[in-house]
Amino acid sequence: MIESISDWEKKQQTYLIVSVTCFIIGTYFFMKVISGSYIIKQSELQVYENLITSTAPQFKERKGKHSKKWIEINCINNQTTFEIASYDYRCVNDDEVINEIKAGDTISISILKDDIDDFDTETSCEIHSLIKNNKEYLSLKCRNEEDNDDGKFGFLLLFSISIITAIVYSLSKKPKLFDKVNPEIIIGFAVIILLFVLYYICNIYSILD
Repeated sequence: MIESISDWEKKQQTYLIVSVTCFIIGTYFFMKVISGSYIIKQSELQVYENLITSTAPQFKERKGKHSKKWIEINCINNQTTFEIASYDYRCVNDDEVINEIKAGDTISISILKDDIDDFDTETSCEIHSLIKNNKEYLSLKCRNEEDNDDGKFGFLLLFSISIITAIVYSLSKKPKLFDKVNPEIIIGFAVIILLFVLYYICNIYSILD
């Protein structure tokens, strides 16, 4: 059924709201990327040495909608459960950690200085460095790249949605194609294409790296 101009104008307003909202949120992610908010610097870490593991590291997994994988490490005379999680887990060789570190081994770890209050308390705390016998099991560089890439992908996706919906909003008449195919499907394909183009350009020219 052909929609009246007023119906199309109402949809245009929806596209405008989506475009503006995505632009604002995308700008937030963009500012975090260019300001280095996703990057953890060595100066932001507190090192704790000569910790003795009470058990071998344990692999943990939570399945379902909010699935998660991580490794837990517990130490003698310390109440904290140290975790290799999130972006650090993406970069770790979990087999090495689990098989090479045993109960009674001496290790050193690094946590964010902002998390110092969690040290030696009955809580969990993410670590960003794990060393045994001068071998570093975590890569801060890899972790930072993973986190930053997620932020980059986030703002590129939001900017792509904003651009495409802004173009659709600017159309004075409803495209005839919208009567044959669900507009959301067309917009979705356009967003995906634009997203990959922008992501490709950023990676090829090392933009925002």
